[in-house]
Formats: sequence, structure tokens, C-alpha cells
Amino acid sequence: MAAANAPITMKEVLTLPSIGINQQFITFTNVTMESDKYICVRETAPQNSVVIIDMNMPMQPLRRPITADSALMNPNSRILALKAQVPGTTQDHLQIFNIEAKAKLKSHQMPEQVAFWKWITPKMLGLVTQTSVYHWSIEGDSEPVKMFDRTANLANNQIINYKCSPDEKWLVLIGIAPGSPERPQLVKGNMQLFSVNQQRSQALEAHAASFAQFKVPGNENPSILISFASKSFNAGQITSKLHVIELGAQPGKPSFSKKQADLFFPPDFADDFPVAMQVSHKFNLIYVITKLGLLFVYDLETASAIYRNRISPDPIFLTSEASSVGGFYAINRRGQVLLATVNEATIIPFISGQLNNLELAVNLAKRGNLPGAENLVVQRFQELFAQTKYKEAAELAAESPQGILRTPDTVAKFQSVPVQAGQTPPLLQYFGTLLTRGKLNSYESLELSRLVVNQNKKNLLENWLAEDKLECSEELGDLVKVGYTPDYMFLLQTILRTDPQGAVNFALMMSQMEGGCPVDYNTITDLFLQRNLIREATAFLLDVLKPNLPEHAFLQTKVLEINLVTFPNVADAILANGMFSHYDRPRVAQLCEKAGLYIQSLKTKNFLMEAKLPDARPLINVCDRFGFVPDLTHYLYTNNMLRYIEGYVQKVNPGNAPLVVGQLLDDECPEDFIKGLILSVRSLLPVEPLVEECEKRNRLRLLTQFLEHLVSEGSQDTHIVLQNSAFSGNFNLQNLLILTAIKADPSRVMDYINRLDNFDGPAVGEVAVDAQLYEEAFAIFKKFNLNVQAVNVLLDNVRSIERAVEFAFRVEEDSVWSQVAKAQLRDGLVSDAIESFIRAEDATHFLEVIRATEDANVYDDLVRYLLMVRQKVKEPKVDSELIYAYAKIDRLGEIEEFILMPNVANLQTVGDRLYDEALYEAAKIIYAFISNWAKLAVTLVKLQQFQGAVDAARKANSAKTWKEVCFACVDAEEFRLAQICGLNVIIQVDDLEEVSEFYQNRGCFSELISLMESGLGLERAHMGIFTELGVLYARYRYEKLMEHIKLFSTRLNIPKLIRACDEQQHWQELTYLYIQYDEFDNAATTVMNHSPEAWEHMQFKDIVAKVANVELYYKAVHFYLQEHPDIINDLLNVLALRLDHTRVVDIMRKAGQLRLIKPYMVAVQSNNVSAVNEALNEIYVEEEDYDRLRESIDLHDSFDQIGLAQKIEKHELVEMRRVAAYIYKKAGRWKQSIALSKKDNMYKDCMETASQSGDHDLAEQLLVYFIEQGKKECFATCLFVCYDLIRPDVALELAWINNMIDFAFPYLLQFIREYSGKVDELIKDKLEAQKEVKAKEQEEKDVMSQQNMYAQLLPLALPAPPMPGMGGGPGMGGGYGPPPQMGGMPGMPPMPPYGMPPMGGY
Repeated sequence: MAAANAPITMKEVLTLPSIGINQQFITFTNVTMESDKYICVRETAPQNSVVIIDMNMPMQPLRRPITADSALMNPNSRILALKAQVPGTTQDHLQIFNIEAKAKLKSHQMPEQVAFWKWITPKMLGLVTQTSVYHWSIEGDSEPVKMFDRTANLANNQIINYKCSPDEKWLVLIGIAPGSPERPQLVKGNMQLFSVNQQRSQALEAHAASFAQFKVPGNENPSILISFASKSFNAGQITSKLHVIELGAQPGKPSFSKKQADLFFPPDFADDFPVAMQVSHKFNLIYVITKLGLLFVYDLETASAIYRNRISPDPIFLTSEASSVGGFYAINRRGQVLLATVNEATIIPFISGQLNNLELAVNLAKRGNLPGAENLVVQRFQELFAQTKYKEAAELAAESPQGILRTPDTVAKFQSVPVQAGQTPPLLQYFGTLLTRGKLNSYESLELSRLVVNQNKKNLLENWLAEDKLECSEELGDLVKVGYTPDYMFLLQTILRTDPQGAVNFALMMSQMEGGCPVDYNTITDLFLQRNLIREATAFLLDVLKPNLPEHAFLQTKVLEINLVTFPNVADAILANGMFSHYDRPRVAQLCEKAGLYIQSLKTKNFLMEAKLPDARPLINVCDRFGFVPDLTHYLYTNNMLRYIEGYVQKVNPGNAPLVVGQLLDDECPEDFIKGLILSVRSLLPVEPLVEECEKRNRLRLLTQFLEHLVSEGSQDTHIVLQNSAFSGNFNLQNLLILTAIKADPSRVMDYINRLDNFDGPAVGEVAVDAQLYEEAFAIFKKFNLNVQAVNVLLDNVRSIERAVEFAFRVEEDSVWSQVAKAQLRDGLVSDAIESFIRAEDATHFLEVIRATEDANVYDDLVRYLLMVRQKVKEPKVDSELIYAYAKIDRLGEIEEFILMPNVANLQTVGDRLYDEALYEAAKIIYAFISNWAKLAVTLVKLQQFQGAVDAARKANSAKTWKEVCFACVDAEEFRLAQICGLNVIIQVDDLEEVSEFYQNRGCFSELISLMESGLGLERAHMGIFTELGVLYARYRYEKLMEHIKLFSTRLNIPKLIRACDEQQHWQELTYLYIQYDEFDNAATTVMNHSPEAWEHMQFKDIVAKVANVELYYKAVHFYLQEHPDIINDLLNVLALRLDHTRVVDIMRKAGQLRLIKPYMVAVQSNNVSAVNEALNEIYVEEEDYDRLRESIDLHDSFDQIGLAQKIEKHELVEMRRVAAYIYKKAGRWKQSIALSKKDNMYKDCMETASQSGDHDLAEQLLVYFIEQGKKECFATCLFVCYDLIRPDVALELAWINNMIDFAFPYLLQFIREYSGKVDELIKDKLEAQKEVKAKEQEEKDVMSQQNMYAQLLPLALPAPPMPGMGGGPGMGGGYGPPPQMGGMPGMPPMPPYGMPPMGGY
């Protein structure tokens, strides 16, 4: 496969030698990589140092002079952990440093050596010693905490990894050890899995493991999974597996079914093994990396194989997850840092095309948002839609990769589905699914908003906008305008959080809306200021205050204030441009002074005051120009320059007279002077500011004379506006007179009211109310025929409903009756209020009337009122409440008539309300009319009409409805009807367990079993039904359980049924289930723990041969020893290839039952195990079976030979003593063997031992012994048995001395014959050698002759001169002489003929 099309992409990120790392330090003990952020290398030459490589800038390594045995960088931050052995001890010193802060965070001295350590979380180190595992937090002052002890299977292992689960409730420790004797080159992997909650460990065979989280459908909580890979050698076969199982399954929740798959190693990689495993949480993929560089990729959910390839030609010793890209880093011995990532463009086509796994392709594309599965997803969506599985189709569309189904066509498809009564429309299901997964696109937002607006559920729209679930568009804005009035404050606050400038634009848009801005400018400004958005607030105010209107004086002041405090230059520009003219000048002047804008004017003012000039006119000009009037007044008054005050007010600026009066009042100037000053100005004086200044100081009485004077003159002042009053339209001076009296002299108010007619009655009346002059206010309103305001005074202030009713009867105005009705309603006079509303024909307050009626329970009056209201408005609320009122007074006939007539009642809501309030008969009428069969069914249940409820449920065909009716029928003991309903419920997996619990809680066990048995035959029967029936059998019908399990084992949720059988203690069935689920360890444990019920020999043999935990083998041996010793050999023979025979022998020896397993030991003795050999030999000795003992000694030499010989050399049986001698002989202890044989007169054994010893002395000593014992025949025999060892002269000498020549003569004859034969062979060899020499000489002679013949045929040539010392001859002009004749060598006589006469017979 071309690399470009491969589903996994490999690239070289870095080579460690390229950044100065020596090749000798690229090892497992020197290089660490705890995450994709850092690599840490420990160097010991040329000096001790630690190199930290930041993967964001790998070419700039940080090298620090540090001496340590190990160094680990924190996965997330620049924190370094160091480990060094304390000199002269076996203790390790641990330290943690913050590199950036250059500070030591913690240190600790471990009492034992740390064999392996690792960051298991960014805050926690895992420490592994030879015996235990500890956790050490970097926070606080805590010391390492012991978590658990290492299990026996990890003894003498090299620890290569340690990990914890995401929830830190599960821990796994992994080690490797030399392979088995049968295949030592295949490294063995061991794993210890520890549960923190249960404080228990489990030992397993595995080379690599990793944790993962996975969301099982139907379970809101993620499941914790562990994946582990193993490669083992058993019974001559190599088995390579990947397992994925759930840890700590949540009770009552859907669980993850365990998965396993094969790891296929090529033949060239037969002894390769996994060294690391990484899980991609981004794509839910499992990466298995082997030592020789193979990569296996599997799907986490299904354990399906996806890809296999060799990614490195050099051994890989370290990996780390690359979480951001969903891949991993790997480092090999050459120093390459490799990055493996998913090829997002090709992996889906590869899975669907090359692997032909369409389901996996779709699922991976959905969860990884990957391209390549578009056609598959669309096809699957169409299939689901055709099957009317709208919920599943909605989920598929919502999760479709890259949103390929998030289109208008999909929305239209859901819109086209007809809505079933009582069921959620498929379109709403689709939108609901989308909302749970994120944000809707513009088209989806628009269509959902249309639905919401049509259903008048405006609050949902606001919530979704606030949660950023909808994408805004122009069309959505138009819909919002038409459909409802949004909460502009809420929307503005929402936009402010994320887009301040957008909030400014939105606020300006509101300010330009028809009918005015829906939120007042001041409130909008405060929203900006609350978030310290000064510039945005200023931009908004400058835009909306352009008209420079008087009513915007407060806001003009505000914008200047906030900028003078924060941005004085902006305020200066505003003032310089003259944009505003209605702001509070004194206030702004003070702020300008603080801001340093009018420094020059202030200096001038201060200079003139300090100069104390007799002529104050220059000072007056400066202060008047720059707004320092109060300072001017104070200066002139304190310096007794009163005439300048009068001149300023009368001639320079009468408009500032109020400020002058205010300052004079503050300076406690005599009133006569102030009154005279005011009267001197008269009509030129602005009345409103003057009143304001006096009112501030509670000195309004000072103005009475002035105002009466103005009124008597009939003067009109167009600028009179009372501060904080509710009016600003009529400015007659009579108003001011009355208002001043209200505040200064209330006793004169009534008189003014009766005498004056030319004043603003509404405005003055409101002020009188504010001043608590209620009777005066009532008189004013009556005088001006303001009947509504008048009656409001009686109701709200005088609080006399009786006077208000009397007044209403007198004036007979609808608006007055409405006010009275509202007051009566507030006081709880509901019936009276309804009567008043009817008189007023006021239908606007029907909501308040309805609420009050419910509290007072006067529904007869409410019916009259609502009938009146219906004539004026067409509101769903009105018609709905009328139906409800009819129901409350039990006028069911009127309900039936009403719903048949045209109406706008929300019948569904009314029906639900009637149902909730137990008005079931009325609810039944409503639900039947609108064909809401689901609600009709539950209503009929409440009315105990069960047959009708079942019929309605059948029409509704809703699982929820079937369930409710079913439960009601069970409670009523209508079990036949309950079963009809239940069969329609249990086909839904999610509802099955609830039905079962309901029946069981009420003790209806037989009925429930009958229901489940009937459900087995349903077309849609699923695994849950078969499983639940099995659970019920386990609890209540034990005799049917085994048959059920055997019949339907493939359709059961075995883990669930396992738990049930365990709870009910059905051990035989539990064992069978464990076998079916390949949980052979648990099956074996169950059989042994509950043998009276669960044990069956043939079955147990099959189970125990397949268990993974080797400790169970020995537990089984103990079990059979205790309970079934008669057939223990049968078990041992089954396990013979897996057992440690030495351990088995030890077990039986401790139990004193070695003889019991003699057949087993005989069968496995071929392995030549010392313990087995010694045990069998002991048994043979005890049984005096010397033949088998000798056979055992001959075939199996691994035992304590000398010990056995010493044990039996004094045995009472001769044969046993012979065996002892035999053992000594095999051990080379010849003398001991011969001595032992001599004692038992075993002369043959003596002779054979002496012969095998090869020792001349032993053999000759034995001859002497026989002579001494007078054993002449033995003497003769020994000569032949030890023929090669006995020297002839010794034999003849002993025979001659002891007169035993006759017994030695056969030996002598044999010796002579052998000697003569040897001589003959030597002579023969010599003759053959001489023949070979002669043949060779003849061959050479023939060759020479041939050469001379060729020479004679040559042409004649010049004769060569004769060679010196050689005679000439014919032909060649000279030659060699003839060779000498063969004969004897000179000086030696001729050899006699070879050979000797043959020896005669003995």
C-alpha cells in the first residue's frame, strides 16, 4: 500500500543525535517521555547532565549539570523529578524541582530502592519498589502513600510501565520476564490489575495495557475500560490476543460487552512482543506497538483490526500519547522520534473499501468527524427513515461527519412526516437532538424559531440565544420582529458578554426603532459602565444625544462626567465642539477643574480674589464666563460687597440669580436682603431654578411673596418646571403658587384650590398625592372631572373601597368601574370584583381574575365573567379556563357542547390540567375529542375502566402509555389485560427492567414469568427478554433455569445473568454461564468454592485447562487433594504441560500424599525434574521396587545421587544394595561401588565396575582379592572382564605365584592371539605401503618414457653440447643412465618371509 493512501501516517519529528545526544544514552533507562510536551535524557559523559527537550522547539534543548539515576519531566508543566541512590545504602532520594521558578518543591528519602517510577497524573508520581507500589503527590507536604503490594507473578520482573485510570480508581502494573524453557527467546509479560475501591489485585498475562473511557448508549456516565495485549507460549503454540473489558460495571446501567481479537504476527516476527499500548481518545483507536517496530491499530468499541505495518526498522523502547492529534510518539534505539497520526483523508475509505467494514467506517467517521463516509451515512439515514426509526435517524443526522446531513433537505424530510397524536413530532426530535450536541446552523435556527413562535414559547427562544445555541441571521431577525417582543435587556446583556462593539450596534439599532427605544438610554449606559466599557458607552451616548434636547441634560452631564474622570481629552473635545448645552454646568466645571482643563481660568480667579481689588468687575467677568458664580457670590458677601451682588444679578446675568440666592442662603445671608434681591429682578428671574435652589435648602417659604406677586400681575413664565415632578407641560404661575403652598404651607392648599381655576389640575393633583394631601388631591381631580384619578385617590391613598364604589355609581364610567374592580380584586373581594368588571365590560384583566377565582374557588362567578370576556376577545386562555370552570362545577354537558362549537381553547393543556387535578371525567371528554389516546388511556385507568384503557393504549401505540396501563392493571390484578400491555412494553429494551421491578415489587412473580415467556415468541424479542426471564427463573423458578440457559445461551446478556445466579447461589448454572462467556478463571473458582453443587469432573477438566491465572492450577490441585483424591491424577495429567511439577510435588509432600500422584509423576518424569525424580525414587525405595528404581536412575539423572545411594546402601534387600553400588558406579565412585558389591559377594558387579572404571590398579586389586578369597573361577573371569586393564605380566605373576596358571592360561592364549593378530596387521600394512611405493615409481617411469618418445618425434636441430659429467649417446645427444636394480638396502640382510603359522585351537 502506498504511504499516501495508508490510514496511519508516520513522520520523523526529530533525531536525538542531531541535537547532540550520544548514541550510548538512547536507552530505556536514560530516556523518558511522560507526554507529548517533553523528552528528558540523562547523560553521564563527558559530564553528568540532564537534557530537557521541549517538543514545541526541539532544536533548542535545555542542558543542565545534574547527577541523577533517573529524571522525569512533568506531563504538563516545567517540573522535573529526580531520583538518585543514597551512597552506601539501598535507599533512593527523590526530589521535585520547578525549573521556571528555580525552586525545590518537595523531597523524600525512600527506605527502599525505587525500581520504576512514572508521572501517572500531572499532580501524582507512581513509585514502584521491589515489593510495593506508592503514590506521591506534589501538592502539600504529604509523603508517598502505599497503594498495594506486588503480586507473585511480577517477582523478578523488569517493570516497564505503570498507569492509572482516568477516575484514578484502577491501577495497572506491567513487567516482563525471561521466556519459558521451551521458548526462552519469547519474553513473558505479566500484569497486575488493582482496584482502589475493592483493595484487591488480579494477576494476568499481558505485555502492554492502557485505560480508556467509553460512553455506552443508554448510560449517561462513561464506562472505564482496560485494553491489554498478551503473547504467550503454551503447549507448543503461540497465542497473541488483544482484550478490551469494562472495569467496575455500574449496576442497573447498560454495560460494555468484553471484546477480544487476535494479534497476527508475521513469521519473521515470531518472537516479537508488544512493548507499549496507547489509546487515541480523539478517535477511540487502540495502538499496539511491538519491540521490533510493528504497529497494530484496532477499534476500541469493537476490537476490530484496522491496520498493521512496520513503522521502524530499529527496536522501539518508548512511546507517549500525542493527545492533540489522536496519535502517539515513539522513540527507537537509533534515536528517531516518530509521530504516528491518523490520515484523516484516507482512513474511512480504507476501512470501507479495503476492510469492507461499513459499520465501523460510519461510526469512526461520526465520532472523529472524518470525511469519506458520506455515501454510507446518507444511505444509512435513508434506511432508518424508511423504517420509521426517526429517533435513530435524527441522532445519525446530528452526528453526521462534517455535518453532511445538516441541510434544508433533512429538515424538510422530517417536516414531511405526519405527526401521530400524543407523540413528539419527528422534527422536534431532530432539533432536540441537535440542541443537545451543540449549535444549530442558520437554516436550522430559523426553522426551529418558527416552531417556537407558532407555539408561543418565547422564553425558549431567549434561553437558546443566551446559550448561543442559535445562529443569528437577517431572516431570524425578521421572524423575531413579527413573532414576539423579545427581552431586549436580556439580549443586550448576552451580547455584551462576548462582543462589546456588537452591543453598541445593537443598542443604536434599538434607539432607531419605531415607537422609540425599548430600553431607556440611561439603563443602556449603565450596562456598559457596569463592565467598565467607557469608550463604548461614550460612542453610544454621542450618537443618541446629537439632537441636543433639554430632556437629555442628565445624559449630557453623565457622558461628560465619565470622560472627565477617565478620558479628559475626550471630554475637552466634546466641550470644545459645543455639542451639548443642557448639562449641569457647575458640576461639569468642578470636574473640569479636577481634570485640569480650566487651569488658566482658575489661576485668574484665584489671583483676582487674592488681590482684593476695590473694583470687583474683573472678578465678576471671569467667574461669570467660567461658571464660578457660587465662589463669586461667597467672595462678594464675605467681603461686604453687596452692591456688586445686586449689580451682577440685575445687570450682568439675571439668569444666574438662582445660583446667587442659593449661595447667599448657604452663607446665612439675611432673608430681607434675599427677598429684596429677588423682587428687584422679578420677571427676569428664572423661576424653576430659583425654586429648586430654595427647595434644596428647605426655604421655599421665602418665595411665597414673590410668587403671589407674580400671580397677581398675571405673569406667565414659560420656563417653570418643578424639579422631580411628574409633569412638564403646563407652566401657569398658579401651579407654582399651589405647589409652593403644598410644600411650604399645606393649610392654605384647599383655599387655593377653591379660589384658583387657571392651574394644571392633573399635575398639581399628583403633587398633592405625593405630599399626602389626599383630600385636596381628590378635590382637584373632581374639580377637573378626572374621575379615574379621583377614584384612584380613594382606592390607593384614602383606602376606602366603599367611597370608591359610591363614587363609581355616581359617575357610571367604565374606566372608574375598572379601577374599582381591580381594587376589589386586590383586597380579595373576588365576586364583587367580577361584578364590577362585568359592569365595566372590562375584558383586559382576565388573567388576574382567573388567578383570584382559583384562590377563592368561586367558579360560578368566573363562568359569567368568562362568557362576557369571550364576546370581546378570542384568547386560548379564556376558552381554556371556561372549560376548566365548567369542570370544577361539574357541568360536563356544557363542556361537551362547548368543545363542539368554534373555540380557541388549548384542549390538550386543559385536558392535562383536569387530569392533574383528578377531574378525570372531564379529562376523558377532552382527550377523547382530540384523539389523544395516550392520555385517554391513563385517564381511563384512573376511572378503573381498564378494558377501555387497553383499547386506547392500542390506538396510542406508545411504550410509555402501554407501560402506564400495564402497571395500573397489575395493581388492579387485571393480569390478562396487564399481559396484553406488557408484551408491547418489554420489546423496548429501556422499559423492560422497570416492568420487571414493578411486578416483583408487588409479588406477582408467576404473572411476570408468564409475561416474559410469552415475550420469547415475539418477532421483536431481544436479548433483554431472554436475560430477564433467566434472572426470574434464577429467583423464582430454579428448576427451569439450566434448560433456559442451554436453549438460549447465545441470546442472553451473560454478565447480567451471572450476577443473578451469583446472588441466588445457583452454582451449577453460574459455572455454565462462565464457561459460555469464556470466563474460565471464574468458572473454576466457582466450582471449587461450591463443589457440592457445581463440580463435575469432566467439565472441570475442560475448564481448568483454559484458565489464565496460573494460581488456579495449584488451587485446583489442593481442591482435588481435599475432595477428590482418587482422581487427582486425571486432573494433573490434563494440566501437566502447564504445571510447575516441583511445586506440585511440594504440595503433595507437605500433605503427606506423594504416593497418591505416583502415576502423574511417572507420566511427567520424562522432563527430568529433580523434585519428581527424587519423589519417585523415594516411593520405589519404600515399595522395594528395585527394578523400577534402577530404571528411573538409568533414564533420569536429575536427583541427589549420592544421597540416594547412602540411603539404600544398608538396605536389607540385596537388590537395593546393588542399586546403591550401581549409583556409586554411575557417580564414578568406583571403590565404594566395588566395596559394597564385595560385601554382598556380587563378584560380577565388582568386575563390571572395575572394568568400567578404566583403572589398572582397581582391576589388579580385584584379582588379588579373588586370589585371597580363593575364588579361582572369579580370578579367571576377572581376567577376561577386565582384559583391557590387566597387564599380562601382573596376571602371569599372580597366577604363577598362587599356582593358578591353569586358570590364567585361557587369558594368556587370548592375549597371544590378539598380539599376533596385531603383528599380522602391521606387516600387512607395511607390504601394502611398499606396493604403493613401487606402483608410484613405475608410474613415474612410464611418464618419463612417454616424454622421451615425444622428444624423438621432434624435428632435427643443432646438436647441443654435451653436459659436463654426462656421456654422450645416440639420439638425443646424451641422457640419463638406467636406474639401478631393485634390491636390498646396502648393509642389511634380506627380510625373511612375513607371517606366522596359525595358532591352534584352545
